[in-house]
Amino acid sequence: MRFRLFVTLMLICTSSIAQIPHDDDEFTYNRRLVRTTHSFVPKNGFVPDKETAVAIAYAVAVPVYGKKEIDQETPFRTELQGGVWTVLGTMQCKSCSGGTLVMQIDKASGKILFLIHTK
Repeated sequence: MRFRLFVTLMLICTSSIAQIPHDDDEFTYNRRLVRTTHSFVPKNGFVPDKETAVAIAYAVAVPVYGKKEIDQETPFRTELQGGVWTVLGTMQCKSCSGGTLVMQIDKASGKILFLIHTK
């Protein structure tokens, strides 16, 4: 009787361990899900306001141009026109040489449409 109980418990434990998803299985499942399911799209787009546009611009620009450079161009200026956010860096002095960040971000998708640092 004890042996049957022990074997039953072992079977339950091993079958539950086998059902724990591994990272590879989870990524495979979610990649399949992405291919076969429509994504949620927020009513106001993925970039609904200027604060979000500035946060995205900063996050994208820092690895490209460097934190020191981008921090010198704050505050960023923004404008929404035709469903596209334009984000501009601010030149800190009139006689400074160099340029500023110019980025365009699609309001609906969050896609970076344009990125340059003027001279």
